[in-house]
Amino acid sequence: MHDSAKHNATQGHWHKRSVRAVVFDYGNVLCLEQTLEDMKGMALVCGIPHERFTELYWKLRPPYDRGDIDGPAYWTAVVGQQELGLNRDQIATLIKLDCESITRPNPGAVRWAKLLHHQGFPLTLLSNMPLELSRHVTRSFPSLATFEYLIYSCDHRSIKPELAIYRNCLELLEVVPQDVLYLDDRAENVEAAASLGINSVLFDTVEKTASRVESRFEIPVPNCGRYRQSGSQNSSTELRPAEMESD
Repeated sequence: MHDSAKHNATQGHWHKRSVRAVVFDYGNVLCLEQTLEDMKGMALVCGIPHERFTELYWKLRPPYDRGDIDGPAYWTAVVGQQELGLNRDQIATLIKLDCESITRPNPGAVRWAKLLHHQGFPLTLLSNMPLELSRHVTRSFPSLATFEYLIYSCDHRSIKPELAIYRNCLELLEVVPQDVLYLDDRAENVEAAASLGINSVLFDTVEKTASRVESRFEIPVPNCGRYRQSGSQNSSTELRPAEMESD
């Protein structure tokens, strides 16, 4: 029985896929989810109850993320739904609060990205993000310095789950879809990427996501606070979190 189990485990290992590059979503993956306080703060500036504000914030977001409109136009549209207006200072405050709400790192995901970088995997960011926020994130999120490409929807005039932005990503990386691992917290984005042949995994917690990735792919994954080398193609040296955070 023991030999059989060992044989099956070995068979499972050899069925794992190798990947050459890893693509991360940003929101709710590399950064933490916006808080209720974040939304209430922006709602207060707009003069809209926060429940209604949250509805409008997301409902009107696609043109802003795609780069069809700028920040002032977006925020004017949000309050316009309530027949309200904003002055220039209020708009500037809203853009500032919006930027600040998406720059809190998700420590486990950031450490995983650093581990992958140290093990030689090229990293790419693929995010729905408008111009003002993307430039703020690029400046203020130090971990992105290890990413070879930062692909923001506003620069490509396409938002996930539209297929164009995934195709743009593949063209930039110059790899076939089967060579890419993609992590995103939204099911519709994962499904769209998978439809093009990209290896796609839904991200929830770092622990659960790492377990799903480890069962299917030959790449390093975090495990219980330590970082285990799961592939034989890279160095077998383990990196302690302290070593990775010193970059």
